[in-house]
Amino acid sequence: MGGFAGGDEGGYWDIDISPTSMVKHNGKISKNKNRAVSYIERSDSGYSIKAHAKIKGLYDTISFVPCECETFTIEGCDNIPLELNSMYKAYKALLDFTDDLDIVDFFTAHKIVVTKGIPLQAGLGGAASDAAAFILLVKDACNLILSVEELANIGSTVGADVPFFIHSYHLDDILS
Repeated sequence: MGGFAGGDEGGYWDIDISPTSMVKHNGKISKNKNRAVSYIERSDSGYSIKAHAKIKGLYDTISFVPCECETFTIEGCDNIPLELNSMYKAYKALLDFTDDLDIVDFFTAHKIVVTKGIPLQAGLGGAASDAAAFILLVKDACNLILSVEELANIGSTVGADVPFFIHSYHLDDILS
């Protein structure tokens, strides 16, 4: 377990959300240093990722599910207008940064399904965590060539805590 000290970006993460590509943990060299990151799950039914809160045990699950969609579609966040949803803001930020129309095409063939586990308006970083997880999932699903710093910069246009959550998925970059 680790975390950032100070500020409103405090929090921690579980080691189970860290990439399996981490070379060192607790002074030991990992035998899995060439494996892909394990926080993204891929299946015939789409892609998914756990978006962890600032406290242990709570997370939302963000999934990209095949669907013929006429527009960008999010299910599971019915109380939040689309324009105010952090994942929609992240989508717009990714488009602004990359100008990659493959992202638009992807979201006419997939919808976002959110399974909420983090209470709304609880101050646990749910919206920021969801946005960060969304950015990482789009990077993987659309094969975007973006560095962690670029992802964090994109995330910073969505919300102040989004870079914290992006970096929490990349512990090896923080520790090295």
